Amino acid sequence: MDGKIRNWLSSQPIRIKVLVFGIIMSIIPLLLTSYYYYSNVKADLENRILANQKLVIQNLSSEIELEFTQTFRQLQMATTFKQQGKQQSIFYDLLQQNESIEEIVITDDAGYIQKKVSRYNLNIPLQNEKWFSDSFWSDFQSKSKTYGKVEFNQFGQPIVKVMIPFIEDGKQKGIGANIQLQKIIGKISSLRQEDSSYLYLLDKDGKVIAHQDYSQLWKKNPHPADRDVLGVQTKISDLGWTLVMEQPASTAYEPINNMFRNGLYVAAIATIIVSLISVYAGLYFTTPIIYLEKGMNNLKTGRKSAPILLNRQDELGKLAEAFNEMSCELQEKSLRLEQEKERLSVVVHGIEAGLALVTKDYQVTWMNPLLQKWLYNHDVNLPCFTLLGGKKEACEVCPITCPELDANGNSIMKTKGENGEERIFNHRVFPLNNAMKGEGEFLIVIEDITEQKQIEEKMIQTDKLTALGLMASSFAHEVNNPLATINVFAEDLIDRLEQKDTELDEEEMVLYLAKIKENTERCKRITSNLLNFSRKSNWTVTHIDVNETIINSIHLVESTLKKKQIKLTTELPNDLPVLLGDSLKMMQVIVNLINNAIDAMEQAGQLMITAKVEQNSVCIQVIDNGCGIAPEVLGKIFDPFYTTKPVGKGTGLGLSVCYGIIEEFGGTIQVESIEAAGTTVTVRIPIKKS
Repeated sequence: MDGKIRNWLSSQPIRIKVLVFGIIMSIIPLLLTSYYYYSNVKADLENRILANQKLVIQNLSSEIELEFTQTFRQLQMATTFKQQGKQQSIFYDLLQQNESIEEIVITDDAGYIQKKVSRYNLNIPLQNEKWFSDSFWSDFQSKSKTYGKVEFNQFGQPIVKVMIPFIEDGKQKGIGANIQLQKIIGKISSLRQEDSSYLYLLDKDGKVIAHQDYSQLWKKNPHPADRDVLGVQTKISDLGWTLVMEQPASTAYEPINNMFRNGLYVAAIATIIVSLISVYAGLYFTTPIIYLEKGMNNLKTGRKSAPILLNRQDELGKLAEAFNEMSCELQEKSLRLEQEKERLSVVVHGIEAGLALVTKDYQVTWMNPLLQKWLYNHDVNLPCFTLLGGKKEACEVCPITCPELDANGNSIMKTKGENGEERIFNHRVFPLNNAMKGEGEFLIVIEDITEQKQIEEKMIQTDKLTALGLMASSFAHEVNNPLATINVFAEDLIDRLEQKDTELDEEEMVLYLAKIKENTERCKRITSNLLNFSRKSNWTVTHIDVNETIINSIHLVESTLKKKQIKLTTELPNDLPVLLGDSLKMMQVIVNLINNAIDAMEQAGQLMITAKVEQNSVCIQVIDNGCGIAPEVLGKIFDPFYTTKPVGKGTGLGLSVCYGIIEEFGGTIQVESIEAAGTTVTVRIPIKKS
């Protein structure tokens, strides 16, 4: 029940709560006060009524007892006059003095009437006329004063017999009287205190022998027991009668009930007044709150909220002003947010990159349309490394797997398209610090770099072919020298065989053939290097012997070095670790750097190529003492198609291609140059475990 009341109150608006509070706070104290005074006044009134009733019946019972006591005293005095004539006159005097005495008798020791003086009958007793009933006679034998039962005389009037014994001539005789009760009844009737209270007298058998309402005479229990009355009673011990005074509770409490009823009227009027005041106060205090609630609902649903105008300077007025300011600010921010949202939507839908939100559990919660288009598996319940990368395990280098990783997990992933063509994507992961948990704490950006890679491959291949073109004359010279040597040894051997030179023995012929074989293998090595260098290949990860790659690169430019009389020195330790990557791409980088160094040097320059291990990387340096690079040019040397070489000697792709290849190795390339002093190019490639 209490829970229902609390739920009902909690669901009601504040104005109803204020009204209920006002009514309760006004009615409850008034009712409690009224009940307190009603209870006290009622108890006091009840005590007063009972005290008054008790006083009345005590006085009345005393009068009744006195009445009978006087009668007994008069009868007692009459026994002292034993002379016949004198006693007779005394009896008449008693009848004259006491109107209640109807008859006086003297009985003998057997209970028969010897003498009687009656107010209404003959004074001659009948023969053996008895005056006692059995019980009355029994009481007479043992008591000094005896009362009979209430009877009715010949006129229908209630009477009671009384008798006292006396001794005459050694025998116990009795003198008694019939006492009319009309006087007592009249006295009881005359003692009516209030219209509603009443008195009645019960004999020893519980019958009503006197009542202010004559219709109740001779009844037992004149009033139902369940009738609520206030009353007192007292016992007239000698007679065995009970005198009762009662008053109906309804009339006894009528004054206090009237007062309480009037109090209720006053309470009702006060409640109405308080209710009206509460309604006014509730509206006064809650109307601004209702306006604020409507304004908040408008803001919550995105509708424009009109300013709340309150002509008051209290806290509610200040609250309304603060709400108006907040509403304006929110609406302005909402407008800006919508603009940002529109811009973001344009970017998300227009960007040529796939976007996805991923949780810490690798679950994809959102993808932009372009990424959905790229994916052929749309089961978003798969983890991101399976859905996006087709892997069975999470990527090791990823901010989701390694939160302490500073990088954004930049990596390349390859997938097959619908037609089986290979697509290359660049994959980056960015943590979102303010994202809500479970809605995607990481943003994955995926770019389709297939065309970019194809262009880069074309640029690399173009750069290779350009380098080959520039080195063509040197290659021809390099090949011509062993071919000329082969030709000389072959012609000399043929001439001596045709001339049947007797000095040509088997040992000398073996020497000739060994020279031819040696130069043939040299040509094969040169052409093999040329073929390897010029071969178009995709990025293939192999184990790279750094020293072998550098030496093969040097072989490609060896003739050019000789032609320009450039002194080459190398420092290549034998304990260099094996690198992981594409060896042909690394050869292309070294050839490009050596060619650039050769172009920067005049005749008899000095070129040094070194390799060493430095901080978990292999550091390769190409150092020349050429013309150097001007400082203003140094920042542009890695730009595609930027070159300072004369037309026909460079495409401007060499260093740009080198930069891209070294980045693919995960390494760095750094150029330090002093104009007219030389240039040092440092390449650092991290050592990775296979």
